[in-house]
This record gives sequence, C-alpha cells and structure tokens, in this order.
Amino acid sequence: MKLILGILLLSGFALAGSEEPLARPHDLWEVIYKIWLVITVIIYAVVAIPSLYFMFRYRYRKGENEQGDQEHEGHWGLEALWTIVPLIIVLYLATHGFALFTQMRKPPENAMELKVTAFAWGWMFQYPNGKMVVASAIRDTEDKKCKPEECYGVDGVFQQYVYIPKGVPVKAILTSQDVLHSFYVQPAGVTQDMVPGRTTVTWFQINKEGEYWVFCREYCGQWHSRMFAKLKVVSKEEFERWLSGQPADAGHEPSDERVANINSSGQEVVR
Repeated sequence: MKLILGILLLSGFALAGSEEPLARPHDLWEVIYKIWLVITVIIYAVVAIPSLYFMFRYRYRKGENEQGDQEHEGHWGLEALWTIVPLIIVLYLATHGFALFTQMRKPPENAMELKVTAFAWGWMFQYPNGKMVVASAIRDTEDKKCKPEECYGVDGVFQQYVYIPKGVPVKAILTSQDVLHSFYVQPAGVTQDMVPGRTTVTWFQINKEGEYWVFCREYCGQWHSRMFAKLKVVSKEEFERWLSGQPADAGHEPSDERVANINSSGQEVVR
C-alpha cells in the first residue's frame, strides 16, 4: 500500500515542477488542482467535441432522417468503455487524493511546536521555550478607518511580529478562549477551526524569508475583520537569536507589558 501511495505522490509531484514552493502544504493543493484540471479538461473535450459534431452532422433536415433509428441492441464495447474508464479515473483520484491528504494533515516528525490561542479579537503564540507573542489591535477599534499598519503599528512600524524559521515545518497546536475561530496561514493555504475546550492541530512550512499574513477565517464577532497577525520568516540563526532574547530587527519585538496583561487576565482587552 505504501508503495502505491508513493508512486501516486511521485506522479503528482511531476506536475508540480522542480522549483521549491513558497510554502507547504500549499504545494500539495497545487498538485491536486492541476491533476483535477487536466482530467476535467480531457473529459470535457471527449464529451463536448463529439456532441457538437453529432449535433451538426445529424441535425434535422426536411425530408431526411424523418424517422428515428429503431435499433435498441446497443454496443457492449462502448458500454464497457464508458463504465471501466470512469471507474479507473475515480479510483485514481480517490487514492491519490488520500495520499496527499495524509501528508497535508500529518505534521512532519521534525516540526517545531507552536501553541496558538485565539481570543476576541487577537492571537497568542507560545514557543517551546515559553516565549509568547500577542497579536491584537493596539489602536482604538472604534476608528473603523484604521488600516492594518495603523492598528498594529507604532509610528508606521508594524509591531507584534510572530517569528518563524525559514524552511522549518511548524506544528500549530490550536485552541480558543471564547468562541469559534479559524487559523488561516495565507501562503501555506491551511485553515483549521479553533474550538473552545478542544485542541486541534495543523502544520505549515514557509521556505522564503519575508512577511506573511495570518487571518481568522471564521466570523467571530464585531472586529473579526481585524483579527490577524503577521509572520516574520527569518533564517534559522536569526530566529534562534530572537528566541533566546537577543534583539532581531528593531521595532518588531512585542511589548512585555502586553504579554503580561494577557497572562494575568487570561484575555486580551482591545483598547
């Protein structure tokens, strides 16, 4: 069984190309999309082109073919063909989709654990060594014209970055303090519900340094649209320096006071 799944994965990756993907498991979604697109176009062509031809070739003409063909015997070869071929296609899509799904859902063995707690309306990220980052709006949320860089920034500098090492898989352990939320890592294409009193798991890996968005994808109340965070993907060396308490890039370190507030009260109050 593992051999079959391996062959199916290799056949799928052949469509994905050899270039390193920006993020995973988004590349697996791309494989599935391309396979389904190719098969759909082929099926459409096989059905539509003959149909158009027959519509034109055997169209009604006055005085011709006025009486329909009374042949009812059928053709066993065609019947076998349009039964067996779709069966093979469906079995392939189901088996190959399952092979990719298992990879999407199962975090790699070497994944770094990151505990993520959602609350209305923000995020708390906790690293393996206990370090935490709280991402929530720091501007008055009554200002509905507040832009992301204004709501989450000071003097035009974005605050509360969530540091992630480049090329390292991250196992996100998710829960919620209040209502249903959904953890959406935009470049990786992963979405996972966050349920109060339950723990859910997803994973992602970003292979290029830069800044990327995390959104809540489950409507959770008045300021749902402002519930987002920003990942800062850096080299492993820079990440280790930041995690150990050494400064990384100026202006990106979360405020110790805000972290203390959420630890003591259990819930961040957006002011």
